[in-house]
Order: sequence, then C-alpha cells, then structure tokens
Amino acid sequence: MKYFDAEELSSLLPYDELIWALKDGFQEGGEIPLRHSHQITTNTGTENSLLLMPCWQQGGLMGLKMVMVCPDNHLVGIESVQSTYILSDATTGQVKAIMNGDELTARRTACASALASSLLSNPESESLLMMGTGKIASHLIRAHQKVRNLKNIYIWGRRFETAEKLARNLSSDSAINISAVENPEKYADISDIISCATLAKEPILKGKWLKQNKHRHIDLVGGYTYDMREADNDVIASSNIYVDTFDGALYEAGDILQPIDQGIITKNDVKDDLFSMVIGTFTPDRTKSNTLFKSVGTALEDLIAAKLAYKKTNLK
Repeated sequence: MKYFDAEELSSLLPYDELIWALKDGFQEGGEIPLRHSHQITTNTGTENSLLLMPCWQQGGLMGLKMVMVCPDNHLVGIESVQSTYILSDATTGQVKAIMNGDELTARRTACASALASSLLSNPESESLLMMGTGKIASHLIRAHQKVRNLKNIYIWGRRFETAEKLARNLSSDSAINISAVENPEKYADISDIISCATLAKEPILKGKWLKQNKHRHIDLVGGYTYDMREADNDVIASSNIYVDTFDGALYEAGDILQPIDQGIITKNDVKDDLFSMVIGTFTPDRTKSNTLFKSVGTALEDLIAAKLAYKKTNLK
C-alpha cells in the first residue's frame, strides 16, 4: 500500500492529463451512491460534519473519500476541512493506496470545470474572471488555461489584498496578464468566461452586469448546499444550464434548486450532465446569452483522479 501526499499528487495529476482522463472516465461511468453525511458532536458542543463519498467500478477499483469539516480547527491552527482518500480493489477489498484528499479534490474539481468549458465555452475565449480567492482558485485558473487560449485573467475577492497576492503568485510562472480587480461588475461584463468558487449564501454574480451582447460561459463551483448561491436569478434565467451530475445538482445545488422552487426555471431547463456531454455527438445549446455549468462534485471524479495517479506510479 502506498501513501500519496499533496506534493506527489500535484506531480502525478497535471491538469491536461486529468481533464482528458475525466472525459474518458465519464464515458466509462461507475456506481456512485449519493454522499453520506453525519453530524459528530465534540466535547465542547461543536457540530462537526463527516462526509463519506464512495464510488466503484465493477471488477475494477473502488474509492472512498472521507471528509471531516471541523469549524473549531482554526482555534488550534489547523485547516477546517480534512480529507483522506482510500483506493481499494473492488473485488477483494484490498487497499491499494491512501491519498491526500484535499489535493485530489481541488485538482479533479478544477479539471471537471475545464472539461465542461472545453465543451461549452466559445473556442475563441480570451478572458477569464475568477471570483473567489480560496485554495481552488489557482487550480481553476490553471485548468481553464489548458482548454482555452486565455490572454487576460482577472481575479476578484472580498479582500482585494488576497486577490493581489494570488495574482502575483500566478503571474510568476505565466506570461499572460493576470491582475486583481476591485470592480467585479466591469470585468464580468467584458470576460468570456466567469468562474465562481466561493461559499457565498447570497449571489456574487449579477445578471444586470452582463450588458454586452456576447456569449459567455459561467462556471459555478463553490456552492454545494441548498442555501448557497453564487449567481442570481437573472444569470440563471439567461443561461443554458449544464451540470456535472443530475443526481447531485438536483439534490443539493442552491443555484439550481432555489430558482426551480421560485418558478424561474424548471428541472427540464437543466440540459445535460457530463455523462451525456462527453459523448461525441454533443452540441451545446446557444439559444440563450450564456452557457452555465454548475458543479457540486461527484465521487466518480475522485475515483478517476485516484486511478490516474495510482496507475502512473504502478507503471514505473
């Protein structure tokens, strides 16, 4: 059994390879139960969350991601989200590898968004607005660069100094223009791709900002519960909507479920998921101003990424 730390996974899972591995993996499919969630009360009364995300392929490999969300960890200088991935033989149950779940999740999430962009965004897209400055933001920017020839990248965050720091870090290994911005309204209007990765409870992207008559691709990554929103109803109503999985998005994505409950859209307005989008005959619907991809994450993406890392080391 081998342990893969974050540094090794970053080397084994380059964005371009993982993007196309995800495409092949969604064509292959797998058994993907809905995630399990349990509340664990600490001695101080804090409610921690335990999330279990299994996936397996018959006769192949099985994966389980265990995530603990511990709100009080900041009191002792530890990240609030801790995750571990276990890769096993689906036939014998023998554990093959244990992996750092945080790096695995960040990379597969970003690459799923980039895969969707490769199918939905304008192939001539040159500009990206990144809304959010958390851990996954840098991964999203780098992954989107693998599928579109981006020339201008704008980064917005609630704290401008954090956006500036991220822009500086990314600029050090890139020849394109990467800059922090204070006015998301202006840059949302001019950008070809808008990627949102926040834990917002109120929309941070407004439809009234999108004034130019141009096709935009909108990528919503951050929200994963009913009460989380990154885009307002005007954005949703003006977009042809796609998701990573129907089961996940229609079960817990506030950006989809709230507009449905409010009568803005119906379930039928969600056009396709990645399973159907990766089929060679797929053509995106351009009847509305924007395409929108909502991701809540799926255990299949974890398994695809874990298999790629494991098989690359096993061949050495």
